[in-house]
Amino acid sequence: MKKRFWDFGKYYFILLFVLIFSFIAIASVCGDVNESAAEVAVKNLEDDARLFTSYFDDMVSQDLSHLNQLGKRLEELAASSQQEVQEIIDDYKEIFHSIEVLNTEGNREYGDVIDIDLTQGGLLDSLVFDRENVVYGGKIKEQDGQESIVLCTPLERMGGVIGILLGTVPVSGIDEFMDRWGYAEEDCVFVMNNKGSYLSSGKKFDNVLGGKANSYFTYLTNSNLKGEIASIAEFERELLKQEAFSVRYSYINKSYVGRFCPSKFGNWHLGFIERADNFYKERFSFSVKTIILLAIGIAFWAVVMVFAMRAVYKNVGFRSELERFKIIYNLEQSIILEMSFSPKRLEFFGDTKVMFGEENGIVLNGEEVFDVYKYVHEDDQSVRGRIHRFYDEEEGSVFTAEIRIKNGADSYGWYRISGTVIKDKRFGTNLKFVAKIENADQQIAEEKDLVQRAENDLLTGILNKKTMEEKVASALNGVTGNNHCIFFMVDLDNFKNVNDKLGHIYGDKAIVDTAHLLTELFPNNAYVGRLGGDEFAVCAVYDAFDKESMFEYIKKKAEKICEVNRRTYTNGTVSVDISSSVGIAVALDSEKNFETVYKMADSALYRSKNGGKNCYHIYQK
Repeated sequence: MKKRFWDFGKYYFILLFVLIFSFIAIASVCGDVNESAAEVAVKNLEDDARLFTSYFDDMVSQDLSHLNQLGKRLEELAASSQQEVQEIIDDYKEIFHSIEVLNTEGNREYGDVIDIDLTQGGLLDSLVFDRENVVYGGKIKEQDGQESIVLCTPLERMGGVIGILLGTVPVSGIDEFMDRWGYAEEDCVFVMNNKGSYLSSGKKFDNVLGGKANSYFTYLTNSNLKGEIASIAEFERELLKQEAFSVRYSYINKSYVGRFCPSKFGNWHLGFIERADNFYKERFSFSVKTIILLAIGIAFWAVVMVFAMRAVYKNVGFRSELERFKIIYNLEQSIILEMSFSPKRLEFFGDTKVMFGEENGIVLNGEEVFDVYKYVHEDDQSVRGRIHRFYDEEEGSVFTAEIRIKNGADSYGWYRISGTVIKDKRFGTNLKFVAKIENADQQIAEEKDLVQRAENDLLTGILNKKTMEEKVASALNGVTGNNHCIFFMVDLDNFKNVNDKLGHIYGDKAIVDTAHLLTELFPNNAYVGRLGGDEFAVCAVYDAFDKESMFEYIKKKAEKICEVNRRTYTNGTVSVDISSSVGIAVALDSEKNFETVYKMADSALYRSKNGGKNCYHIYQK
């Protein structure tokens, strides 16, 4: 019992110290009644300004979120009719005054006409190349005379930007929002850029600053600056720092205090102006009512302390359990990843430095979540599509994958990922994806070695005939939609002369060279095998949105096969030239077995042989 007390004793002493310190702090507050009323008010102004700036940024962020949602819907309807696209746009006209779609060069595609040049200031590059949302720094006048701000977001498909979506938000709405701040007659808040030009106005703005000057810099020029910032040049330098700051000045015998806070968007600053005369109130004191409330607060704090002690007691148990889990994960060489969907956030838990060579506590937010794929080997990038398709499966389903992840400057290691998606019980939406990543280098190497011995051709190291048939049959079962299975049959021309004139050593070399070259030509998502003798096969899985791109892919690959197989072998006195004939079959949904596809490719190969060899044909019924 005594030992258990000392296990928690240090936490009890800390809580006791906090309680004593709280009493001292309250006593200090009670005794600090001589603080300058003006300074208190300025501090309140700073707090109000920071909070209101946050509200403003949240308002703009929400409009950007709506624009991103519209962009996602437009990306999904890219192949639909103009009418359907316009109906989707009309649904958002309650949020945005005007909506326009541009191409990646900044030229209008459809929608309203928004007079804005994105080529200035690198805005177009930020949208197209950096894939960032952009808020235009100034306000524009639309065709109906409405003054608005412009929000921009990139439209993406297949990892690339295909266009730019613009939406305008009326400045009048911002003016109404600005007028909600403050309660005195001579206070206001406004938005301006770093050149001093006003973005917003409103009734309260008109009462304090309206008509005084066409920019805030001009207004300050006619004012008398006081305190640390005593000139317009110093004021401009403070703006460029993108940090909050305060100014004091007098205008026509009236003293004012201003607070300027940078917004997250458009190089804007929110300016908060209040008449200094409003600050000078009577010094505050504590009434009986306040003392009673303080006593109730102390009693409440005592209750909180009791619950805090109980929480400490439980926390020690949790920490012990976490330590045990940490030991297990270190023994397994594994870490935990957790990805939240909204807002987008990816966090790793565990010893990432040992595993990946990165510092512990890796956290990625927003679009930088996708930067994690730069650590994945290029041959394993297909895991990105697999994991996104897995997000649509039911809760409780388990995702597994084995991929190579960078664990040093230029080296990769094998890792096994297993995880599941946690969904919202009410709406069925995805909340987070939780997975374990464990080092599987040695295990996978051993497994691959055993599989390779059983599946590979002894001479060339590529798949043998039996394994090739099994792999192709499995690939054919996965043919759906835009996913195509393309079967190449490759037969060497004049191979018999290599054996007859140069000997079997050179014949074996020709076979090995062909296997090596085919493997280099098809490094990703393809099976390369030897069916026997000088006959080879390649089964490639290709995602294509249209037949034109698929046949372009087939043509390039077939021409390259013919090109690399035009070779000459010589023993110093005799030389033999070889080439290759290629037959190609594209498996449709109806062709689900190896024999059918083999016969189709064999028929096309027969045409190549009879057509003069050193060429390719694609099977057509």
